[in-house]
Amino acid sequence: MSRLIDITNAMAAALGNIPALVAALAPVNPIQAYIDQSPVYNSTAKAIYQMQPGQLLVLWRDTVVTQGEVSRFSHTVDICLRALKGNSDLDLIDLVLTGVPQPGDGLPWFYCPLLPNLYPTNIMRIGRETDTEGVDYPVIVTETAEVAGWPLPGS
Repeated sequence: MSRLIDITNAMAAALGNIPALVAALAPVNPIQAYIDQSPVYNSTAKAIYQMQPGQLLVLWRDTVVTQGEVSRFSHTVDICLRALKGNSDLDLIDLVLTGVPQPGDGLPWFYCPLLPNLYPTNIMRIGRETDTEGVDYPVIVTETAEVAGWPLPGS
C-alpha cells in the first residue's frame, strides 16, 4: 500500500504545479497538505475552519479495500477550497477541474497518476460542506486506487 502521507503530498504538489490555479490563490502557503501530527494537527475540522481566503487544503479522508477480481486499496482525498475575498469559489473549482500542470503533457492533473503505483485520480463529488462556525466551503472529493498487484496486508 502507498504511504498516505505520500499520496496527500503528491496531490498537493500536482495542484501546486498548475499556474492558473496558483495565480488565483493567496501568495503565501496557497496549497496545504494536511498531515496529522499529534498533538498539534489532530483535527481536520479545525484545519478546515482555520483555512484562509485563497487557500486549498488537501486531506486524506479514508482508505477502503475494493473487492472484485483483484482486491486493491482505494484512497479518498478531499480538496477543500476557500477563494480569495471578492472571488468565487465556483471559479476556483473550475480551475482545479481544468488545471493542467507545468511541466506536463497537456492533460488535466487528475488524468496522470500521482505516484507510479497509483491509477489516475477520479473526481467523485463536488459539493459544499459547512465548517464548525456554519460557513460553507466547497470540497472536491477524489478517489485514487492502487495499481493491481500490490500486496494487501495479511495476504
